Amino acid sequence: MAVETWTQRLGRGAIAGSAGGAVSAVVLWLAVEPSITKAIDLENAAAEGHSHGDDGELISRTTQLIGGTVTSIVVGVLFGVVFAVVYARSQHRLAGFTDLGRSVSLAALAFSVVALLPALKVPANPPAVGDPGTVNDRTLTYLAIILFGLVLVGVSFAAAQAVRRRTERAELWWAAGICVAVVGGALILYLAPSGNVDIPATMPASLVWKFRIGSLGQHAAMWLGIALAYGALAHRRSLARQPSEAPATAAWAE
Repeated sequence: MAVETWTQRLGRGAIAGSAGGAVSAVVLWLAVEPSITKAIDLENAAAEGHSHGDDGELISRTTQLIGGTVTSIVVGVLFGVVFAVVYARSQHRLAGFTDLGRSVSLAALAFSVVALLPALKVPANPPAVGDPGTVNDRTLTYLAIILFGLVLVGVSFAAAQAVRRRTERAELWWAAGICVAVVGGALILYLAPSGNVDIPATMPASLVWKFRIGSLGQHAAMWLGIALAYGALAHRRSLARQPSEAPATAAWAE
């Protein structure tokens, strides 16, 4: 049986990542972009009374949309490659009985750590919302939450393994890991500096939350796309390896 090379694994991850990035771009166009457009219109309307000239757009919205689409796909490919590396190293520890199930499990972990956990403390904001002077602090807080979230994943798996050495009941393994993850996640959110910003009176709160939910949905769509594509490709490879064992079995039967 041929041993799978890292080139094949990374290639599969890149393909899955491009699929996830494409799905993310679709969500960008359908769910996020309308909120951005409305926010920009409100910002321009509020600034009309203070304008002293026609400056015009430095970069057109069409160009920004194209750039956002390309960025979504590139980011998806990069995350897909990382996904392939982590999957290869940890698939035996992931929940699920198939390649697809394990891929979805890993994607759920990635989404929780990279998107959901930091978004609960530092939510995304549309244009005209937020103080530019706090961007660096918010970014550092966001990255710190991701870093501690990754550490928490490792600690949760270690806790599950510690319980596994003491009992054969699988439900207790997962209960230990989940409890550590929930308590640790709550502690991270409690200790992290607040990333909330004041919403201008001219900006409807419903629009801000629609943008935040759409942005989070974009992350979820990317990770789901990566999981489904990678799981399907991994399953296809597993099926392709099975016929190589059939001739030996048939010859023995004869």
